[in-house]
This record gives sequence, C-alpha cells and structure tokens, in this order.
Amino acid sequence: MRIRITGRIVDAEPRLLSRIVGKRLILDGKGRDHMILDSGFTGSIAISEEWANRLDLRYAGIQPFEIANRQIVEFPTYLGFVRFGRVEALFEFIVTGETLLGMEFFERLRARIVVDCRGGKVQMMVKCHSKDTFRF
Repeated sequence: MRIRITGRIVDAEPRLLSRIVGKRLILDGKGRDHMILDSGFTGSIAISEEWANRLDLRYAGIQPFEIANRQIVEFPTYLGFVRFGRVEALFEFIVTGETLLGMEFFERLRARIVVDCRGGKVQMMVKCHSKDTFRF
C-alpha cells in the first residue's frame, strides 16, 4: 500500500494539513490545522500544549534533543498514535509550542519527501508492507 499526503508551502514552511479525531493525530492532508515538516528537528513529533491536551498521550520519560544552535535540551516525551492513510502507528511526542514533524518521524516511516518550491507544494510518500508495524 502506498500513502501520499500533499501539502503546501506557506511562508517558506512546508506544511501538511492535519486534524485531531478521537484523541488521535490524523495526517491525511485534510483539516484546519497543520504540521510543519522540519528537517532540522531530530525528534519525531512536536506539538503545542493545546494539542497535547486533546490527544491521548502517555508519559514515556525524558529525552535529550539537539536544537538548531547545537545546544542539547531535555524534554519530557509522550507516546501516542498517529494515523496516516489507513495506517496507525505509535510515535513519540514532545510538547514545545510548535507543531513539527521531524527526521525521526520520517526515518521510521522510510518516507520520501518532495518539496516543490516553484509549485508551492510538498508531498510525503510512504510505502507500507504488511510486515510494517512502525512500533518501538
């Protein structure tokens, strides 16, 4: 199964539309909210406190992250489910005030990201096999 989610570049940020349904984060290119694709974020998913209160997240511990200025900071991490296409998987979240999809998220999915600056579009493509579980 192949999953393709298309978004737009807004204010120089590649964004995918997202929504929260049933305490789950849904990435399907629909909704009023958005996630920024951030290749500089080494973590999986960063969300705002307001989103964290709407999602069913479980505390997982403290983890260090390297930020853009190469400083190491520690954040509490949480586990929660994300649905993209017809696939649902468990991912790690941090609460930062921003809504970001980071490199760990894309690496776990083995995602292909295409950024078309001229056309103002971004695509995330994931090829899923029956053996894929995307779990820790």
